Amino acid sequence: MNDSSLRGLRRTDGLTEGSLTHIRATFVPHLCHICATSLSLSHTQASDNKYDRQLRLWGASGQESLGLSHAILIGTSASAGTELLKNLVLPGLGGFTTVDTGMYPQAGDSTFRDSTATIPSSNFFSPMPDESTKDKSKAEVIAGTLNELNPEVKGGFHVPSCSISEFISNAVPGASTPQTSLTEYIKNQSNLTYPPSTVPTSSGATGTILLIGNDLPASDFLSLSKVSRVLGLPCILVRTYGMIGSMRIQSAKEQFTVLQPRPSTEKFDLRLNSTSLTPSSFPSLSEFVDRKTARLKEMDVQQHSHVPYVALLCRAVKQWSEDKGSMPSTFDDKALFKETIKKESLNYNDELNYQEAVEKAYTAYAPDSGVPDEVKDLLECSNVNEISGESNVFDILLSSLKVYLEGNGGMPPLNGSIPDMTSDTDSYVELQKIYLERSAKDLKEFTEIVNSKVKEIGKEENHIPPATISTFVKNVPYLTVVPSKSYFDEMTNGPSDDDKEALMEQVWDPYEVFEHSPFLWWVGLKACEMHHIENNHWPGKDYEKDAESKKAEVDMLATTMLSIFEKYGVDVSDMEAEGEGVSKPVVAKIAEEMCRFNGAEMHNVGSVLGGVAGQEAVKIITGQYVPIKNTYLFNGIVGCAGVLMG
Repeated sequence: MNDSSLRGLRRTDGLTEGSLTHIRATFVPHLCHICATSLSLSHTQASDNKYDRQLRLWGASGQESLGLSHAILIGTSASAGTELLKNLVLPGLGGFTTVDTGMYPQAGDSTFRDSTATIPSSNFFSPMPDESTKDKSKAEVIAGTLNELNPEVKGGFHVPSCSISEFISNAVPGASTPQTSLTEYIKNQSNLTYPPSTVPTSSGATGTILLIGNDLPASDFLSLSKVSRVLGLPCILVRTYGMIGSMRIQSAKEQFTVLQPRPSTEKFDLRLNSTSLTPSSFPSLSEFVDRKTARLKEMDVQQHSHVPYVALLCRAVKQWSEDKGSMPSTFDDKALFKETIKKESLNYNDELNYQEAVEKAYTAYAPDSGVPDEVKDLLECSNVNEISGESNVFDILLSSLKVYLEGNGGMPPLNGSIPDMTSDTDSYVELQKIYLERSAKDLKEFTEIVNSKVKEIGKEENHIPPATISTFVKNVPYLTVVPSKSYFDEMTNGPSDDDKEALMEQVWDPYEVFEHSPFLWWVGLKACEMHHIENNHWPGKDYEKDAESKKAEVDMLATTMLSIFEKYGVDVSDMEAEGEGVSKPVVAKIAEEMCRFNGAEMHNVGSVLGGVAGQEAVKIITGQYVPIKNTYLFNGIVGCAGVLMG
């Protein structure tokens, strides 16, 4: 409000000069305070809403887990690793460290043309050298650009006093100079908690340290894979190789345990069969069914068409059992059971609740399923049956679940969720309340078992917070364990029978153009890595030299590819014919392309790979959604991708 406005008020309202002074002294400062408060509130709300959309994907506990975690990117020369970090920094990763040796190329240097070979062109993460990058290390420049993306994320850098290869390999037990190793760096950082705490926070969140190997020589990937298992930390290895991109994920131990798989289709545990046959097993539901179906014949159309199908099915199963003495088992019995339900309707075509009852009839006459076979297999593992003070939270919960199942006829705690169904509001709300109350009762019993287990192994009662126990109970039908073979194991011990079977499935289910099938390029990339381990350079070094050198390079790589196919039990034919499987001409084509790539790093391929790897990193950190099994390969030539076990 300016003086002219105030003078206008004075003219209109007959204000005196003294009144005008009073307004300036009291009203204007108050108005400024209101504006400042409004801006402050807007800033707070903006901060609170910053992660709103992703919270819908992984919830508050997932977001907290992300905020408690730290990523260490080893190697900053290519784009895939920085793109991966970008996709963790933006959603709120707790912190990151970039690790690399050497200085960032300087503008005007005579070596600049050669130096830019280590920079993925000019992009946001690796800018063209100027005054802002002068006298800085590569690790510092990359960390600086990543820090600009999200000021809430604490990003740093580290320049080892030794080579990257030594920095990683020195972390292996028995190394000659362990003081310059990745292990010592992690242990000595005040902002890192090592080993990461496995005890969840009150919201059920846990943090981790994620190792990322970015376009390192194959020998360094081997070392990092081994160190990852030694340190008990998850690891992601990313590589861009011309138009091919590869990502390998590796768990801290031999498998990923997924507490919240978040499946696309929800399973509802309604206990219709057991309630119908044994009312005492779920008395509140049994009473609800009897009350809602007692006067079916006296109801008008409106009432009749809004009885929940849960009640209709329980009543139908109970009557069938009383009449037949058993459940429908044959195809004819099941068809007759459904027909019996239809006849109970006043007008089947108009009564959606009866249509739902017929559609869901199998949930009533089939025995209540209990826990899936995959979960039963988990319960028989030695680490579940022999828990100790060193056991992780997941194993303690599984051990407690086994005790609960033994005491409750093989049925897990009820999770309390019910599906949408045709019903009047009062009936649906009452039904929901019945399931939630039973769920709370089961959760209380399960929690007591968990606390008893925790006490047995010498931990405090709140070692596993209620939020984690509740999440576990809700996800019992979906609990997932994904085996994770290390890259080191794969390269040194060769394929297992499962690996061979998985590759054969890829052979017989190829891409529409066979030679573009991801598994073929995966074998080509694997051959390149084996070549680098043996020769310390990528194939194609002499590709442009002359025709003879080119042929020698291609033939050498093709021979390596053929040996890999042989290890996996894949026959390679001499003829190139559709439907004949892998052929030598196809192998030769891929070998030639891989030699031509010669380890070149393409930012567009790295960007795609970084997006996929970022997604998998979030799965690893949050323990939500099911991660891929071992290897993802992107064929940028045609834009297709595949997941390979080996």
